[in-house]
Amino acid sequence: MSELINIKGVSKRFDELLALDNINLTVRDGEFVAIVGSSGCGKSTLLRLIAGLLPTSEGIVEVNGHKVKGPADDVGIAFQTPVLLPWRSVVENVSLQLEVRKLPKAKYETELRRLIELVGLNGFEDRKPYELSGGMQQRVALCRALIHNPALLLMDEPFGALDAMTREQLNLELQRIWMETRKTIVLITHSIIEAVFLADRVVVMSPRPGRITKIIDVPVPRPRSFSGLGDPAFQAACDEVRTLMNASGLTE
Repeated sequence: MSELINIKGVSKRFDELLALDNINLTVRDGEFVAIVGSSGCGKSTLLRLIAGLLPTSEGIVEVNGHKVKGPADDVGIAFQTPVLLPWRSVVENVSLQLEVRKLPKAKYETELRRLIELVGLNGFEDRKPYELSGGMQQRVALCRALIHNPALLLMDEPFGALDAMTREQLNLELQRIWMETRKTIVLITHSIIEAVFLADRVVVMSPRPGRITKIIDVPVPRPRSFSGLGDPAFQAACDEVRTLMNASGLTE
C-alpha cells in the first residue's frame, strides 16, 4: 500500500509559541488514522498543515507525492461545526463546494444524489439547515467534503458537539462510508473509544508542544459494532491509548 501522506520533521511555531515539535508520520493510501491528545496539543494545527491551510515552520508535508504549498483539489475537510449557509438547501449547501472550485454542477449531479443517499438524507434535499438536526447537518457537511471525490478526507472533531447516541450513529455511518469508498481519512478526536472504533491506527500526541508519543495499531476486524466493545483486542487498544494519555495527565 502506497503512502498518501508523508510528514517529515514538521514543527510549527506561532510567534514564540512552539505548537508542534518534530512530527514524523506517514499515512497509507486507503488507511483510516485517528489522532488523539489534549486540547491545545496541536492536533488541529497538524490537520491544517496537511490541508495546506497553514505553512510549516520547519519540515515538509507531502500529499500524494507532492509538497503541500496550499489547499489541494484532492482534499476534503469536515470541521466540528457544519458551517452551512442558512438560506441554502441541503443540495445547495453541498453544491457550494463545486461552485468554490468552479466545477460543473451537471457533471456531479449523479454523485451528489449518491452521496445524499449514502448518508441517509433522502427526502431532505430541499430542507434548510434550521429544519435539520445537528446530526443531519453534519451529514450535509460530510457530503460537501466528499462531493468533489477527494483522495483524502480530513476531519476535525466532526461529531464532538453531538449527543452520545447521534455520535454513535454517525460513527457507524462514517465506518460504512469508509468501507464503501476506501478514502484515506485522518480524524481528530478527544474520544478514545471513537478513535479505536474507527481507525486502523491511533496516533497519541503529547501536551504542547505536540509530539507523537506512540502510534497504536487496532487489530479489530471490520465491520465493527458498539455491541463488540468488549472484544479483547478493542479493549487492549483502548487501554493502551488511555494509559499513554493518563501518563501525560490527560483524561478522555
